[in-house]
Amino acid sequence: GSVRDEALRTGSAEKPSESGCRGEREGRVSRAGAASGSEGDVSGRGRSCHIHFSPFTRERTGYNTRMRELLRDRRFLHATAVLVGTMVGVGIYGIPFAFAKAGFWVGALWLLALGGVMALSYLLFAELVLSTQGIHQVSGYANIWLGAWGRRLMTAANVLGIYGALLAYLIVAGEFLHNILSQFFGVDPQLYSILFALGWSLLWLARARTMAGIELALIGVYTGVIGIIAAVGIPHIDPQHFLGWTPELWYLPYGVVLFALAGMTAVPIQRQLLVGRERLMRPAIITATVVAAVLYLLFALVVVGVSGDVTSPEALAGLFGFMGTPIIILGSILGVLTISTSYVVLGTALYETFHIDYRVSPLVAWLTTLIPPVLLFISGLRNFIDVIGLVGAVSVGIQGVLILGAYLRARRMRLRAPEIEVRIPSWAVWVIMLILTAGVLYELLQR
Repeated sequence: GSVRDEALRTGSAEKPSESGCRGEREGRVSRAGAASGSEGDVSGRGRSCHIHFSPFTRERTGYNTRMRELLRDRRFLHATAVLVGTMVGVGIYGIPFAFAKAGFWVGALWLLALGGVMALSYLLFAELVLSTQGIHQVSGYANIWLGAWGRRLMTAANVLGIYGALLAYLIVAGEFLHNILSQFFGVDPQLYSILFALGWSLLWLARARTMAGIELALIGVYTGVIGIIAAVGIPHIDPQHFLGWTPELWYLPYGVVLFALAGMTAVPIQRQLLVGRERLMRPAIITATVVAAVLYLLFALVVVGVSGDVTSPEALAGLFGFMGTPIIILGSILGVLTISTSYVVLGTALYETFHIDYRVSPLVAWLTTLIPPVLLFISGLRNFIDVIGLVGAVSVGIQGVLILGAYLRARRMRLRAPEIEVRIPSWAVWVIMLILTAGVLYELLQR
């Protein structure tokens, strides 16, 4: 049979082989056939053959080529890493516990749903950022599009969110340090937490913003450590741990997952990194959200699969009896590095808010940043899951509602034409705002 018949029979859309059509090398594809993407005549010396061009193959080849180009693009990778580094932090350690208590598949559904909601929210915020003249922070965009009340509410949500995050860091810092040093010192984890707060808070006075760059480098370390934990833990996974769910705890993963996916502040930074190539913000946001969600799901899959009902709130302590001390210490060291950099960066941001924006003395700003989380910790507020659940549902929820409200207004009266545009009806944005608002109210009422 002809080469074309063989291609159709095998489903191949590639060029005929050398033996099947030697004249192809010297031939030409008719312009009409190539332009239409269907059949083209390939005329060679002394013979001819036909090629069937598949549109699907062209699309797949184009997509693969595009992805290879993006993966070699340093600015795209840097913009993606900024958002991943902002999202992936201490929240990852709370996800396995929330999944184990509510039911693994309940948690997985929350992760899928909220991952989609947050990715869409970041894309809408990116369009808002690109619709506004100049570079601002999150509260600045709220001020421009919502007015002074929006800026005040955004600032309040941001400050409370940072206080909650600092408290969460204190809670797990003591546990991680205890995991590492318990073989050498019999120190109470609570003392480790206080020493952690006092020691790292001194860097706020130095305004140590350089620590933020370390967070990006930790992305690769995170992936490696999670890979090691997965490799060691997979043989210990019990499929029974993934069965069943607890109806009364169906809501538990909501705030925890939202806290883990929080990264709104990275979007304006992405714009600065992609000046002149702002269209790359769309794939950078989608890629970052997918990477973070996959890391969370893999970590939860291994931890819940191994420890099941004895999964600990910070994920690692419950693995002691299954995976051995070295693996737990490795994970705890990574945890200390993560919360140390985040504690310094977030604390510095809040310290500068008090010192620069409100013009208080360095000492007063330092004490105002340090004391509230420490007092809350000493007073007994040490439930890691409750803290990050509250911060995620309330603080992240309020910030999301305000940003989406600003987006709806900017959509009607843009100050500049954005490089990317999300085609979504306004009613769908309102639905997301209602979901986030319901999460805020439910979290506050159940407390």
